[in-house]
Amino acid sequence: MTNETEQNKIDKSDKPLPLWGIALIPVYISAVFIIILFPLAQDWGWFEGWLFIISFVVNFTISYYLINKKNPRVIRNRMKVKKVGVTEKTKSSARSDWFIMPLMSIGFIGAIVLPPFDYRYGWSPIPFIVEIVGLAIMNFGLIIMVIAMVQNAYASKLLDINKGQKLIDTGLYSHVRHPLYTGAIIMIVGLPIALGSWISLIPAIIGALAIIIRIKFEENMLIEGMDGYEEYRTRVKYKLIPKIY
Repeated sequence: MTNETEQNKIDKSDKPLPLWGIALIPVYISAVFIIILFPLAQDWGWFEGWLFIISFVVNFTISYYLINKKNPRVIRNRMKVKKVGVTEKTKSSARSDWFIMPLMSIGFIGAIVLPPFDYRYGWSPIPFIVEIVGLAIMNFGLIIMVIAMVQNAYASKLLDINKGQKLIDTGLYSHVRHPLYTGAIIMIVGLPIALGSWISLIPAIIGALAIIIRIKFEENMLIEGMDGYEEYRTRVKYKLIPKIY
């Protein structure tokens, strides 16, 4: 009976989410961004704001559709709000989420909230062509994140090791150990540029640094709690950027 129950859990985690759930993604994201950006900018005709929302929502929706089709388990993993695999060996590293997650949130939220004020008051405008470059950078980061999530079903937003979790060392993970973070850093740095605000790079950089700090705790956790990770670190020497870092 226990084995049957475990098999049912596995089957359920591998089952795609209903399409209506994926279809709600653009509605939800659009509503959140619209409520935040345009009232703060006090201009419903803010072109860069609309361009950002449309680009982000289209990218995100297509990405989650593909993830749901190819590797739905990762969506459920990223929806988790409770850690289930923390042990005595890994709990000290896992606790780092208490201060790193808020820093990451400050970075992302700041990169979203500051640009409309910058647009409204003209603190640090960016030429339109550079904004387009920032939009491309942001979308490139999102694409890397999607590829990493398709290749690694265990990619969770929490520092945790799931039961039965296996080491992934193929695809992007054969070049860098944390490609999901690579994409996240590229995305968060491109975001304020896409929205036309140099000053908003400050919180974006804070978020990026928080991600880099998190890698140390995550690797400590994986060394203690996952077989083969230490050997994997010797084979794949770079954390985020091949041949650089």
